[in-house]
Amino acid sequence: MKFGYFDDHNLEYVITRPDTPRPWSNYLGRADFGGVITNNAAGYIFYKSADQGRLTRFRFNSAPAELGGRHIYLRDREDGDYWSNAWMPVGKSLDEFQAECRHGTGYTVIKSVYRKIRCEVRYFAPVGGTFEVWHITVANLDNRNRRIQIFPTAEPQCNWNATDDTKNLQYSQYIAQTRMVDGILDIASNPNMPEDPDNFTNKDQQRHSFFALAGIEAAAFEGDLASFFGPYGTYAKPHALLAGTCGNRHAYGDMPFAAFQVDLEPEPGESVTFAALFGVGEAESEGRRAVAAMDSEQAVEHALGEVKEFWQSRLEVLSAETPDPGFNSMINLWAPLNNLMTFYWSRTASLVYAGERDGLGFRDSLQDLVGSAALVTAETRERLELLLTGQYANGGCKPVVQPFNHHPGEEEPPEQFRSDDAMWFFNAVPAYVKETGDLAFYGKTLPFADGGEASVFGHLRRAIEFSLERSGQHGLPCGLFNDWNDCIRLGESGETVFVALQLRLALDEYAAIADLLGEAEEAQWARTRLE
Repeated sequence: MKFGYFDDHNLEYVITRPDTPRPWSNYLGRADFGGVITNNAAGYIFYKSADQGRLTRFRFNSAPAELGGRHIYLRDREDGDYWSNAWMPVGKSLDEFQAECRHGTGYTVIKSVYRKIRCEVRYFAPVGGTFEVWHITVANLDNRNRRIQIFPTAEPQCNWNATDDTKNLQYSQYIAQTRMVDGILDIASNPNMPEDPDNFTNKDQQRHSFFALAGIEAAAFEGDLASFFGPYGTYAKPHALLAGTCGNRHAYGDMPFAAFQVDLEPEPGESVTFAALFGVGEAESEGRRAVAAMDSEQAVEHALGEVKEFWQSRLEVLSAETPDPGFNSMINLWAPLNNLMTFYWSRTASLVYAGERDGLGFRDSLQDLVGSAALVTAETRERLELLLTGQYANGGCKPVVQPFNHHPGEEEPPEQFRSDDAMWFFNAVPAYVKETGDLAFYGKTLPFADGGEASVFGHLRRAIEFSLERSGQHGLPCGLFNDWNDCIRLGESGETVFVALQLRLALDEYAAIADLLGEAEEAQWARTRLE
């Protein structure tokens, strides 16, 4: 059964049927602010960390029809019939409801037609901004005037810490507050505590997000989840849609919500366009600036153009033309785009990864750099330097490096090391140098995680020595806590053929690097151990 196709001209994947076997998702934003969105507008938004900076709630392991997200509801005021712009969560019959989703480079467009009302929502995060834009266009395809209501909605977290918000209910359900400030909904977590902006991992501090409209005025709003859904309502059947109005309620503890009600009366052929904005910061400051920045259709178009340019310019370094159109689509767009997304977020955010790793997985990130070296060379070098400072003086490495909470020279070593982490340097570092010709990189001095420093070349030697110093009875490296296969605990007694193969590659690469640097003794040291 066919659900979509690659649109190579527009650099998009087009989903023509909304009832896909599983939710098909895309990424919005960049390394510091982003989110996951599905073909039915489910997903979540986060800031810096999908675990400690989760802005909107997402219940993993839920059925696709029950997933929260960036839902836009529509309602006919004449007969009370309502639907969602994306097929879910309301789920109208596909005999009457037409839908299309276009996943692009950093943006997603969802279109629908139901009862002669066409709605299109373009979702993206502006370059350099810490907010999302949901650009909404509603058109009347009927031959008579229509009275239509639009309800953009989001479910914020009580606490940005995802674990606390999910489990620590006796705390998290008492720390949220919503209030309207000049038409912008301010969503506060811990509003009575001081801010601690220099300590991102402190979950017990005052924080704010906002929800706003640009280009139109709301008829009503909702800041309380219980009021919007009602005691037994669901995403598919919220009380506000049954009643035809938001309750203009604030939340003081319990569960916050974010919704606006926009009342329209489009004439035949008329379309109305406006934007909903969800982002980081207080309504009085960051919220107002976001509204001012997106106050016209031209401003939104310009911002979306910048998003496309941001991503597509990073993909133009590689191209291929073969007899296989599917291969061309993957190698020219989707494979490098996926590489960049994993480079930025190291797989910490998706529909199946809930962000609990909370940082850059050491080995995964080094693997990502093999691809990103050709796409974003300057950012690859910056990430390489970050990971090199996650190596301890004994040559072992931190399993996870948190860019927002990393202090080279002051990090305590873990109780147990993984045997493969440092070996991935010999895939990533040469890939960057071969791509750029930046031989001087090997001479740059960088600190170890726990103190002391060495050149990049010196870091590579310590990586090799870490494995050589931890050999088992057959002369192969010890498996330690694990050896890439996280399910096997080999310890100090078990040996790993996998890391032995990595060590062989490392010695070979190190000798070649030493030759390039004119380090004859180092080259001989490596080749002797290689033999």
